[in-house]
Amino acid sequence: MRAWKLTIIVAMSAALGAATTLMAQNPRIGSTVFRWEQLEAKPNKTGTVRAVVRAPTRTLDELEMHITTLNPGEASHPPHQHPAEEVLIVKDGQVETLQNGVATRCGPGSIIFHASNDLHNIRNVGSTPATYHVIQWKVPGAAK
Repeated sequence: MRAWKLTIIVAMSAALGAATTLMAQNPRIGSTVFRWEQLEAKPNKTGTVRAVVRAPTRTLDELEMHITTLNPGEASHPPHQHPAEEVLIVKDGQVETLQNGVATRCGPGSIIFHASNDLHNIRNVGSTPATYHVIQWKVPGAAK
């Protein structure tokens, strides 16, 4: 009986330690400010990307935000789909979003919503760089 109790205590300690390590590696973010001037623009083959955050919150498994600037004529990626929903907010330029085969042009201030598993992409249809903010979230229990 004594060995059984010791086994349970060791197992519980290991589980608690693993959970603590996981939480320390992936802390939940609280209220914060992300300053534009502190977000490094990293070049890629279609323009630049500014990573903002990719972390769990108090209610989300993951909040991911980034800012993309597409060069004229460039697309973010081929049309694709994913379980997570996302919102794009056009900051500058003229873009075209493709959603389930339907193309829609949008300018500054436009808000684009990509629903779960809808086929989508975005491309710059203007003659100047186009910048947009992306906010994507994963809720607990959602399909991966």
